[in-house]
Amino acid sequence: MDWYRLRIVGIKDSIIAKLMLRFEKYEDIFSLDKELLKLYFKFDEETISLIYQSKKTNLEKELTFLKEKNINIISLKDKNYPTSLKNISHPPLFLYYKGDISIANEKTIGIVGTRQPTTYGKRVCEKITSDLVKSQVTIVSGLALGIDTISHKTALENNGKTIAVIGSGLDIIYPRENKKYWEKIGEKGLLISEFPLGTEPLSYNFPMRNRIIVGLSKGIIVVESKEKGGSLITASLALEEGRDVFAIPGDIYSPVSSGTNNLIKNSEAKLITSSEDILKEFNWPIEKYDKISLNLSEDETKIYNILEKEKSLDELIVITGIKAKILLAILMEMEINGYILSISGGKYIRKIK
Repeated sequence: MDWYRLRIVGIKDSIIAKLMLRFEKYEDIFSLDKELLKLYFKFDEETISLIYQSKKTNLEKELTFLKEKNINIISLKDKNYPTSLKNISHPPLFLYYKGDISIANEKTIGIVGTRQPTTYGKRVCEKITSDLVKSQVTIVSGLALGIDTISHKTALENNGKTIAVIGSGLDIIYPRENKKYWEKIGEKGLLISEFPLGTEPLSYNFPMRNRIIVGLSKGIIVVESKEKGGSLITASLALEEGRDVFAIPGDIYSPVSSGTNNLIKNSEAKLITSSEDILKEFNWPIEKYDKISLNLSEDETKIYNILEKEKSLDELIVITGIKAKILLAILMEMEINGYILSISGGKYIRKIK
């Protein structure tokens, strides 16, 4: 991790990148004397001085400080650096992470989308994510509200692996609403960022974060996006890096589907309707699994079947003949157990199994 010495003393990443490109190991820098370094790289005196000062930094102190926060660091020169990320145009020189870095080299798919998904978008994201993780695909996303959160949450609920790429330092939880997922992903998956500790989640960090999502993913799925949504930036980056982009078709009258529908219309994304479309695209094995036994009572089974399409409480009372007080108790129990969802307008719909 000697390369990190250069960042500790405050040398710019653009300069570190030049040195990494020229030298295989940090210590090889000093095979050239100061005059040759200055001549070869056209560095100024201050930069040369910082390079030599880096040899005297207390690297162990810095690494111990990170370890105490359960944070690891890896450089572009490290053999464990994610292979697919290394191959993008401008890979991060250093990555801070919590969790298992090795999962970044497994089958990976990025899922992105709007922060304000429709009920349809939520259901599709849950279904595709759950089916992908059952086929041992690792889900990559940005831990933002909306589609990002749904993809991470669904992966965790199905005992799958997920990678959250962060737009701040790993000591700053953002958004705060996702604190519990942040902690779970750090324990069971991988939290990763190129930003040093203390870096606030500023707006210009997120396009940089998005290129890492692309770099870690074999392909990118856009679930729902407005015509000028941030997810389209990720899709554009993916196309630039030669990654496959997939999009979920949506309601032509819905603003949050205009972006995804345009990707499909302009042949910038492949239309998908299930996880099998992704698995077949990459020749990944499709995991065949039996439908989970729901273990529902007679009334619960009746309600579950009715809620294939959304229904209000009043509609359910009429259809089932169950009294309101009893029906509310059943609905609450079914929602707690993850069989159904309560949605806007006082309606209910079943979760896709």
